[in-house]
Amino acid sequence: MNIRQRTFALALMAGCILNQFTLAADTAPAISPDQAIQAAAKTGKLIYLVFYKEADAATKVMAEAVTATVDSQEGQSIFSYVRLNDPAERAIADKYQVTRAPMPMVIAVHPNGAVTGYFHTKATPEQLSQCLVSAKKAVCMKALQQNQLVLVCLQTQAKQPIPQGVRELQADPHFAKRTQVVALSVNDPAEAAFLASMEFNPTKDGAMTVFLAPPGALVGKFASTATKDQLAAKLAEAGKCCDDKNCKHNHAQTTQQPKKVTR
Repeated sequence: MNIRQRTFALALMAGCILNQFTLAADTAPAISPDQAIQAAAKTGKLIYLVFYKEADAATKVMAEAVTATVDSQEGQSIFSYVRLNDPAERAIADKYQVTRAPMPMVIAVHPNGAVTGYFHTKATPEQLSQCLVSAKKAVCMKALQQNQLVLVCLQTQAKQPIPQGVRELQADPHFAKRTQVVALSVNDPAEAAFLASMEFNPTKDGAMTVFLAPPGALVGKFASTATKDQLAAKLAEAGKCCDDKNCKHNHAQTTQQPKKVTR
């Protein structure tokens, strides 16, 4: 099956006609990449956006890797092509800030809008397949990409309450508008890979909070008994609190630094 045939088959499965990649200049255009992104979001599918300038050999190899990946994911993803030198599609390249990037390039976008992967020049199906992430990981990725702090509360029991320290940090006016709390059951099989990436050991570890800061830095792991001040102090220690010199958390961290020895 050639690239055009695969694209059309995938479009039928997605319930829409996707933007088709072809070397033929006389092929009629399909819907825009922006419409394809919207269709993917509505149907809960990951979309691979293949950005290119020319339909050269490198683009063809990248296209083959993407189609092979989508074929293997059995309806969980679709793809669309974005030509940078097409004025009608330039807005998509501007949105993802890839106008100056080496081409071809692939960006994977989760239904919630999070970018779950990007690849310059070339990629293998194995690499591309890692862009298909779990729902809770996608929530965390989107929040981090929006420059928010993320506290992932790992719960060992059903309906386990969010730790008090986490709730107080989220309620603090200094953090409220830039903090997202994500509750995650350690017994959810769909999140097994995400839990493994956080090095959670179900046989040894109890309920805990994993604190993340943009762009994806691990601030620390905390027991459910951790206080708001302990969380904030660790955030300041990691240099991720804020730029306010008068911030009490930054000030507290500064006062804890060892004094320099003068000679």
